[in-house]
Amino acid sequence: MKVLSWNIQGIKKPQALQELKILKQTHKPDILFILKTLVTCSHLLRILPKLGFEYYEFVSTVNHDGGVAVLWNSGNIHALILSKSNRAIHLLVHDTLNSMNSIISGIYAPTQQREKDSF
Repeated sequence: MKVLSWNIQGIKKPQALQELKILKQTHKPDILFILKTLVTCSHLLRILPKLGFEYYEFVSTVNHDGGVAVLWNSGNIHALILSKSNRAIHLLVHDTLNSMNSIISGIYAPTQQREKDSF
């Protein structure tokens, strides 16, 4: 199972979609986390399907900060969203090649010190 994560700092940038497609083609990840999307739900609903993964889920930004998306294909894995919060997505993943289960999380922690302790 191959998992990639990218702190993209804005998925709406003109070159971001192209770079994500190249990343997918080059590395062939089973799961891709995109952190710090910095866009609204409507933008994510328009952008994520263009990346060529079978499934995706996301949490939107918090006060124009953060945002997490996860995309995956079911070729080598079976994934189930366990929970989502405003800064994290947790998946239960079954790797069919190794017959192993894992819990994998994509987290974008707060950047402000005052928010970090409660997080």
